[in-house]
Amino acid sequence: MVDTAVDIDNEKLNDNGNNNGNGNNNGNGEGEGEGEGTKSKYCNFYNGNVDAIGLSWLASGRGMLIMSNIFMATSLLFLAKDAAGCFEEPIADGQCNKPIYGMKAESFITNIATIAAVLAAFFMPICGALVDYTPHRKLVGIVTALLLVAIQVIQIGTVEQTWFAMGVLQALSAFIYQLQLVTLIAYLPEIARQVGVLSMTKVSSNLYLVEYASSALFLVAMTGITIAFKTSAVVTGQISRGITTVMSMITFAVGWFIYLTPRPAVRPVPEGHWLLLEGFNQNWRTAKSVQKHYKHGLRYFLLANVFAEPSAQAITTVLIVYLSSSIELSISQIGIFFIVTVIAVCIGTGLGRFITNKTTPLLSWKLSMIYLFITHMVGALVLDGIPHDLKEMSYIWGIFVGLGLGWYHPTQTLFFSLVVPPGQEAEFSGLLVYCTQILAWLTPLVFSILIEFDVPQKYGVIVTASGFLIAVFFLMLTCSWEDILKESNADIDMTTTTVTAAQGGGEEEGTKNKNTYPPLDEERA
Repeated sequence: MVDTAVDIDNEKLNDNGNNNGNGNNNGNGEGEGEGEGTKSKYCNFYNGNVDAIGLSWLASGRGMLIMSNIFMATSLLFLAKDAAGCFEEPIADGQCNKPIYGMKAESFITNIATIAAVLAAFFMPICGALVDYTPHRKLVGIVTALLLVAIQVIQIGTVEQTWFAMGVLQALSAFIYQLQLVTLIAYLPEIARQVGVLSMTKVSSNLYLVEYASSALFLVAMTGITIAFKTSAVVTGQISRGITTVMSMITFAVGWFIYLTPRPAVRPVPEGHWLLLEGFNQNWRTAKSVQKHYKHGLRYFLLANVFAEPSAQAITTVLIVYLSSSIELSISQIGIFFIVTVIAVCIGTGLGRFITNKTTPLLSWKLSMIYLFITHMVGALVLDGIPHDLKEMSYIWGIFVGLGLGWYHPTQTLFFSLVVPPGQEAEFSGLLVYCTQILAWLTPLVFSILIEFDVPQKYGVIVTASGFLIAVFFLMLTCSWEDILKESNADIDMTTTTVTAAQGGGEEEGTKNKNTYPPLDEERA
């Protein structure tokens, strides 16, 4: 097992000490007081970093919440189609063309995703300002977590009379979920500088492994309930919300109240500036800084996220509509599809780590997106042409989709954690999240438009995945991985797992960073 030596500069160490107080941790798993035994429990899994342990608790809750959204979306889609009269007569090719509230019933779910993305794009800079310019990062995380739990409680009452209002709440929930991510992403670069490059690969992979493992367990439980009790789509959605309400209360409470540490404001609000607008100003200033100082690496990474993340985020929503309408899978079959997908995601996490070990995060991330585009294109075209009695073949497609997602997400996170400039984690985290949302509304909107014009949904799936190819194009314009690290002026020692000072660290420390990328599975005693 890797025993990581963590050397943090005095300012960061003092910040951790001031925030923790008596009986809390120092950010590296070395807590004092009663919580010491508990907070070192996952030492091997996360190198003792308590913030990483906190993120893992939140990841398990988010995994179940995301999977619950699958059953809730299926329930809302069923109720929308029922209200539109889609079940009154046979439907050709499984697609319903009847409107409800001025839109076709099958576009209701993707329209929800579009609304949520527009809200996120507008309000994320405000949330980012609270994270950056105030010491309330943890408070923002707690408030958004409480709102997510409250909405889940209300959505247990999803029935024929309330489905449209619950759809509005679903859009609000998806928007609040993105605000929660703003606070969490800000922790990742700080964790990377504490545990080192080699260990951060393991931490990043393990966080996603926990999220996807909890997703798989939840899906197995819900699908088992559906098969055993033959519950309808609506009842299944209600049960899933009830379970995730309880589990979210537990995991969110442990993550936020026990493990995750407070953070001070990065800087005060400039004199004469308004806090609520400063997030937009900060994003603009950070974008100009990227264009001026980090235009060979980080700039293209952010541009790649503008197009890749909308595709990655829309996959689940689009597949729910495609599988239920075009392929005509039942609620239990959709559950099995996503069980297979999530299990494959867990395997894909290990696959991504292996490929990254042998190459670099830059090349590995590009390959993952090429793979995802090909998988979605081939799968949609093949499934659309097979006989209806072979629709279970879609499970094989789920395996390949899961492998790609498990490879894509941890590699993306690792890439960002290693190239963000030291001391600028908060503003660059905010800009990254904003980049992932600025066009997130476009992909589901295009899918909805294709439905409105009666275009076969298989082409909508291909269009959804096309953002990955655009992202790969931007990554082809970067410099080498070693030069990206050099340009970012990262103070992470690439030849050991310690953290060094890239600026003003003296000749000895300056020569330690060779900007090489050793195999990440290399273990040191």
